[in-house]
Amino acid sequence: MFNRILFATDFSERSLRMFDTLLEQRELGAKEIILMFVSDQDSSLTIEQRNTLDELHERLLGAGIPSREIIASGDPIVEILKAERRENVDLIAMASSGKRRAKELFVGSTSMGVLRSADRPVLLGKSMELRSILDKALVPLDLASCPAIIDHILPNLIELGLKQAILFHVVPSTHFEIEDSDRFTSVDELLNQHQEKLSDKGCELSVHAHYGTISYNILEAVREFNPSIIVMGIHRRSLLREIALGGNAEEVIRRSPISLLVVPCEK
Repeated sequence: MFNRILFATDFSERSLRMFDTLLEQRELGAKEIILMFVSDQDSSLTIEQRNTLDELHERLLGAGIPSREIIASGDPIVEILKAERRENVDLIAMASSGKRRAKELFVGSTSMGVLRSADRPVLLGKSMELRSILDKALVPLDLASCPAIIDHILPNLIELGLKQAILFHVVPSTHFEIEDSDRFTSVDELLNQHQEKLSDKGCELSVHAHYGTISYNILEAVREFNPSIIVMGIHRRSLLREIALGGNAEEVIRRSPISLLVVPCEK
């Protein structure tokens, strides 16, 4: 599934912790990991950074995973996206915040910029906890608008060893009344159909429907169910608008205390 992974690092503690997580996730099936660092226009790789990269290569070699590196200078968003397409990677992995953590709250952060335009799934490291991302997935679903999650991503994660998945939908209070029984019935039917479709693949599945504000309920579900990762689809054009206005996907990505696998819904 993720044969070639592009790991973008800024050498921050959070970024290097995410590398530890990646190294533990050999079950993701990576056949090659490309280490990438983007420096500012007026700076170059320091001796300490060079030594750290060499250590990462050695650890990957010890794990039996081939690796190489890309060193670039300029805008990190531009360079990461160029590398994604040039190298035809299956996954971009990066920490959502590090040395520039304060800037992550504002429009134009590296992680949001990459998410807005990436063609491939992006694994965003948010937690310092070393926990298998294949332990338990919270999967917020927009039911019909991102079929790749049910048709491709979840079956592949289950094949790789995902133990539990929570299929989760929030009926938005901005569009429906809590008394709208027809809406809740249709949601339950669709969630159960998704569960049935995945039921023979060896993963413990459950379905949950909540009512209210979408981002609030997803973040509350993280606290309630203690998942190891959120797997969610995004529409890139919508995310661009959300970053400007403040919206559900942007809010979940920004405030989630755990890692996210963010899948572009458009081809």
